[in-house]
Order: sequence, then C-alpha cells, then structure tokens
Amino acid sequence: MASLCNSSSTTLKTPFTSSSTSLSSTPKPSQLFLHGKRNKTFKVSCKVTNNNGDQNVETNSVDRRNVLLGLGGLYGVANAIPLAASASPTPPPDLSTCSKAKINATTEVPYTCCAPTPKDMRKVPYYKFPSMTKLRIRPPAHALDEAYIAKYNLAISRMKDLDKTQPDNPIGFKQQANIHCAYCNGAYAIDGKVLQVHNSWLFFPFHRWYLYFYERILGSLIDDPTFALPYWNWDHPKGMRFPPMFDIPGTALYDERRSEQIHNGTVIDLGSFGDQVQTTQLQLMTNNLTLMYRQLVTNAPCPLMFFGGPYTLGSDVESPGTVEVIPHSPVHIWAGTRRGSILPDGKTSNGEDMGHFYSAGLDPVFYCHHSNVDRMWNEWKAIGGKRTDIQNKDWLNSEFFFYDESGNPFKVKVRDCLDTKKMGYTYEPMPTPWRNFKPKTKASAGKVNTSSIPPVSQVFPLAKLDKAISFSINRPASSRTQQEKNAQEEILTFNDIKYDNRGYIRFDVFLNVDNNVNANELDKAEFAGSYTSLPHVHRVGDTNHVATANLQLAITELLEDIGLEDEETIAVTLVPKKGGEGISIGGVEIKLADC
Repeated sequence: MASLCNSSSTTLKTPFTSSSTSLSSTPKPSQLFLHGKRNKTFKVSCKVTNNNGDQNVETNSVDRRNVLLGLGGLYGVANAIPLAASASPTPPPDLSTCSKAKINATTEVPYTCCAPTPKDMRKVPYYKFPSMTKLRIRPPAHALDEAYIAKYNLAISRMKDLDKTQPDNPIGFKQQANIHCAYCNGAYAIDGKVLQVHNSWLFFPFHRWYLYFYERILGSLIDDPTFALPYWNWDHPKGMRFPPMFDIPGTALYDERRSEQIHNGTVIDLGSFGDQVQTTQLQLMTNNLTLMYRQLVTNAPCPLMFFGGPYTLGSDVESPGTVEVIPHSPVHIWAGTRRGSILPDGKTSNGEDMGHFYSAGLDPVFYCHHSNVDRMWNEWKAIGGKRTDIQNKDWLNSEFFFYDESGNPFKVKVRDCLDTKKMGYTYEPMPTPWRNFKPKTKASAGKVNTSSIPPVSQVFPLAKLDKAISFSINRPASSRTQQEKNAQEEILTFNDIKYDNRGYIRFDVFLNVDNNVNANELDKAEFAGSYTSLPHVHRVGDTNHVATANLQLAITELLEDIGLEDEETIAVTLVPKKGGEGISIGGVEIKLADC
C-alpha cells in the first residue's frame, strides 16, 4: 500500500483554527465498474438500475412543527401504529445542558461527548448547497486502488491531527465521532427523555446528513472537493469481507478495538448477534443475500416499514426500520470487539468500537459502513411499488444541526436530503444480486397441523424466549384477491418486546415450521425475518436496563410462496439466537394495513 503523503501545497483555516493545516496534492480516486452474472454460485448480474430519480415532495414551510436536532440528534423512539401515523415534533434541545453520555444506564462514557456550542443558536442559518461542477462518486471499498487508499488515509490522518492541536475544532476526528456518541447515548434530554436518532424514521436522514458533512470535511483536508467516501459493499458477495485497507496497523484507517473475526478474509454475517454461526462460507453468503431480500423487498413494501416508525417524544416504544435492524446493527456487532473480552488498555469490552453507539464513530470503518446503509435508501426506492420517501410534514420538516468543513454551524432539514445528486454525490453502480434472491426452497412439506400446537392466546404474554416456541394464530382474512393484496399488506406484529439494552439480542421468525427448524439456514421460503439490537441508552434515570420495541413483518408474499393464502390459521415459530432468556413479548397479532 502507498504510504501517507506529507508534502504541502496549501492551507486550510477554520473559525477554530489556531494554526494552518498542511494540504497536499494527491491523485484522483479510481472509479471501477465490476461486471458478472448471478446464479447460485454468486456470479452476479451487471444490470444496474438508476436509483437517484427525483422525488416530488411537499415543500411548504411549517416552522411551528420543526424539529431541531441540536448537533445531530433527536429522540428516536416511535409509536407502533402500523404503516400510517403522525408524530408531534420536539422543541430544540438546550445545548447548554449537555451532560455525560452513558455506556449503559449506570455507567458513564469516560470522556465528554459534548460538541462545541454556537454562541447564539437563534442566528444559526439554514444550510445551502454550494455550487458544484462534478458529482462526488462514492466507490465500493473492495475495488479501490492504492492512490485512492493513500488519499483516504491522508484525509483521516489530518483529521486526527486536529485532535492534538485543536481538540475543540468541530471538524476534528474525535469531535466528529462525538456527534454519534452524544446523540445516541444520553448526553441530551428533553423533558427527561433521552435524545436518540436510532429506532425511528430519523435514522436514515440523520446519518445521511452526518456523512455528507463528514465527507466534505475529509475533502477539504486534502484540498479535493471531489473526494467521496467509499461504501462497504456488504450486500454483494465481493464485498462480504472486512475491507483490507482498514486492517493495516500503523495507518490512520486502522482501529485496534475490533473483533478478531474481521481478519483473514472471514465472510461477514449480516445477521450477526455476537456469536459465530457454525456453517460454511457459502451458506453464510446465502443467508446474507436472503436477509437482504427479506429486509429490503419482502418486509419493506411500505415507507414506514423501511424508514421506521414516527418520532414521538415521550413514547417508550422503539420502531426501527427494516435495514436499521438488519443488516445495519449486525455489521456493527460483527466488527466490534466481543463483549466481555479484554481491550488493549486492559478494560472489559462493551463492544467497542463498532459494537456500541457511543464508540462507533471512533472506528473509520463506521463511515464506510454507513455509506452503504445510505446507499440502501436509494436502492430500496429503485425497487418501485410503494417504496417512496415519506410525505409526512413532521418528517420532512425535521431538522438537524451540523458544522460544515469550515467549522461553521448550520441547520438542515430532512426534506433537503432526499436526492443524493442534489446534495452533490452519487454511488458508483454495483450489481444487487439480493433483489432476485427470493427463497424458494421449503423447509417442510405440506402444512403444519395448527391444531397440534397451542394458540397464540395460550403462549403470550411470554415471560422469556429461552427456547424455540411454536404457536398458531388466526388471520384477519384469507383467500384475498390481488387487488386486495395491492391495497393492504398483511402484517405479523410482535408487540411490547422487552429486552436488556446492555447486550446483544436476536431471534428469528418462521412460518409453517415446527420448533425443530434449522435456523442456521435462512434461505427457506418459511423464513419471515429477524430482530436484533445494539446496546443503547433509552431513558434518563432508567436503572433496569429494559428497552421496549415492536417488530412488524410483512407476510403477504410469504403466504403466497408457501401456499397458505387460503388458510384461516397459520403456524409461527420463534427461534432465539442471542439473549433469549432476557426477551419477553407482550403479544402477537396479524392485521391488514394500508401503506
């Protein structure tokens, strides 16, 4: 690999700059296009759909309903109203009240995550996109050349250098990482409720704006406005390994607080829950593509299922979108150190760095990971149907606060981040084999005898999911016409899921199988979906470490594929993978709902 460059040609100055920052001239990044065909051995089709079409959205100003997200955050819990709902926006947080962030409800982060506060928030302007002559093109991480990697290392190195000379500079490496820490781990609260940008419809727009400014900061540090963040292409077999450029000790991209399993070309588990699945690499890749299909196609036919439920201040229920649950969280878990292991500094691991919200931004791969998460927003809309941006004004008018590459503060709105090309960037195309990876093989023949398993009313509420369980449940309607299916989705909902938010959890859901199903093989038509979560702080003063969530799975397609459309009663099986003894579920129901 090329070494870091040290020659200087110009300087960068910001309102926080006490001395000049050296810049160098480096080669432009390569833009590689990979081609192939897809079949069961993971050759992939090179057909790529344009996924940046313009969206027509309501643009009228509704200032009284704006949601200011102070330096990057809002409380991200949401009502569990299926598919169509509204929310009451929050007032701006008082940035002067920033306190210690929490690793969990009783343990504080050992440093402050509070970002520099503008002297007068009332004078902070709204951000306007600068003029551009060329789009920044984000390339897949596995296809980068040495010149690009050298440039990327140089940019991160200079960002880290600011921590030494100007620790309060908002464009420094730790200050950028602290944005995620402060607003995801309880440093801010409104009326006693923790600010949280995860587990609601704020997840995607917050992280898109976060990466937008981060990317521009990196470009400014190397005097290259065309510099673009690479994306970790974990949804493609060629990208299902840890990007090698991040695993070179002594470089700016390296982080010593990572899992041992990232080395030696190990295939990533997009459903990771902290333990390695005992299966072949081929089966793991198959599981990954199946999870991608389920999360972006089957279980995300409607906007609020993909983005997550509305943000409602005061609600204790989390409603994350499909991609936030999987693969977003499992990638964090897979790359972070194993919880309970000993870190290089001798402390006991909480999953640092990637495996915990407070520390995730300290690993450079975090931004590469979220670049692909952001790409999934575009890819999901490209599938078509009802997969469009949310039109609710409470979402469109929600606001965040960031510093730009010159260290100047700005407010931004969700409505202004719906089109990446208007923001000045796009993604280098890569095939998406998961789009055609619908599971077709059945795990069982025929129909499970639902009279042989207990009804849902006898199983729930469930005190703990410490073993696989099966139950029968009645459907609201059977033998629906195609017109009826187009009008309403059939949603299997698990209500009032409670779990210990200090650790990792996961459970899988299957239809029409018994509790002896092989849950390590997900490429089966009966596999409906999964739930998992990262450790996080949910409520101020909460000492019982309990989070509450709902899980919604769209089952219209599954019922067709496994031949249960005409059945009035179906069998459901839950298989715990991690933390089941600490998971309780209040109830389960099936409803028909509009998108």
